Amino acid sequence: MMKLLRGLLLALTLLAAPVAAHAQTAAQDEAAERLALANKFIVLLQGDQMAASMRQMMTMMAPNNPGVPAEQQAIITEVTGEMVEIMLPRLFEAMAPVYADIFTLEELRGLVDFYQSDIGRSLVRKSFEATPRITEVVMGVMPGIMSEMGDRLCDRMGCSADERRAVKSAMARTYPNAG
Repeated sequence: MMKLLRGLLLALTLLAAPVAAHAQTAAQDEAAERLALANKFIVLLQGDQMAASMRQMMTMMAPNNPGVPAEQQAIITEVTGEMVEIMLPRLFEAMAPVYADIFTLEELRGLVDFYQSDIGRSLVRKSFEATPRITEVVMGVMPGIMSEMGDRLCDRMGCSADERRAVKSAMARTYPNAG
């Protein structure tokens, strides 16, 4: 009886091995397809304008430091732009596995299909067109938010009147309209 059971277990094991190997190969194929689709999704999202848009946004959001001479500020702006262009490919390469992990194959196919469509391409293009205006909106809102943040911090930490003025002064230097 033991021989029969061993034989049966061996036969089942041999039969299951190709199924398990096929399942593993299918899983690897799906993972590779998801990663490829995630990379394509990222390329479609970034469009040709992302580097220019990010450079513009970072330049607009950088605090203006009156103590830095104009030629040094120009160098800082130039290097910031260069770093954006260096950073983006690295960032996208690091992001692809995250998207491949969190989105299903069906979702990634749908996202790629959408962003390849006329509406998807329009969305990407118009999002970049909106970026400078959105950045202006953010920069208009930030001084008030930073001022309120300073007040809340001081309220909770029990700042003296001098400390509160120092916080407000620091906020005003970073965001000149804060106040």
